[in-house]
Amino acid sequence: MDLFRNMRLFVRVAEDMSFTSAARSLTISIGVASRLITELEQHLQTRLLHRTTRQIALTQAGKRYLSRCRAILASIEEAEAEARAVHLQPAGRLKVHASPTIGRHYLVPAVRHYQRTYPRVQVALTLSDASSALLEDGFDTAIVALPALRDSSFVGVNLGETYSVLCAAPGYAKRDVSVDEPADLASHAFVGFGPALADAVDIALIDQHGVTVDIPVQPAFCVNTVEAVASALELGMGIGALPLHVAVDAISSGRLVRFLPDYHLQPLTVYALFPSRQYLDAKVRTWLDHLKAHFLEAARREAAVLSGTRRLTALRS
Repeated sequence: MDLFRNMRLFVRVAEDMSFTSAARSLTISIGVASRLITELEQHLQTRLLHRTTRQIALTQAGKRYLSRCRAILASIEEAEAEARAVHLQPAGRLKVHASPTIGRHYLVPAVRHYQRTYPRVQVALTLSDASSALLEDGFDTAIVALPALRDSSFVGVNLGETYSVLCAAPGYAKRDVSVDEPADLASHAFVGFGPALADAVDIALIDQHGVTVDIPVQPAFCVNTVEAVASALELGMGIGALPLHVAVDAISSGRLVRFLPDYHLQPLTVYALFPSRQYLDAKVRTWLDHLKAHFLEAARREAAVLSGTRRLTALRS
């Protein structure tokens, strides 16, 4: 028995005092309506209605049950409206996971602008290089940069492409030994990103035509965070590769200059991952839409900065 359906029917019959009217409003036959009320009375083991061929009247038990049914059905309707509002109106807590560099350079500004439009959403941003179990850890979205999307159990929204570029401090760039070709890197101190020094590492540089050149370099210094690599480069400790979003801020402020502007490292796609497209609530849906627009604007700004470095390099040469 569908108890809530039968309760709704009983309320309608009691309010209209008519099986005909109640059956019509619920698009069922009079016979079905009568059978369902009988089914409800059998379930409760009490009579709710006095029925004759001419009229209907509530029993004392029916009057008490009507009051309870109205309260229960009102609570159900309120709960349903609240659940639908989650789908329609952005509100509540949004949990986001990302790496520290993506979070700092992209997401913190994105959250600032997002909350101006949707102030009822509280954003909890967790920044960590450790991969997160999206569902188990309770995150609504995770922002990752990958060569390709590997885990097909999640939906991935493409936010754009990024890559790393070679940089050094302006003072280092003024030294006598220039870097005109990738092979010239062998003559320079290299700052590496990683947990330990190696005898030599190959960096794959990609030119404007998509041709890859593998260049062996000897790291003079290695460190395992991108922020520390940037600090070492700003101190003039050598040349190194920085993610575009980190390099652009330092280049635009003059703390770093770009080397070999016609080359970059392996491109990565930035994805917003989330568990399912089905019943996507409003805060996640609007967050994803906002991220797409934010990353597009960031890409334009980065392209403008890099275009400026190319023009400056051409003038110097």
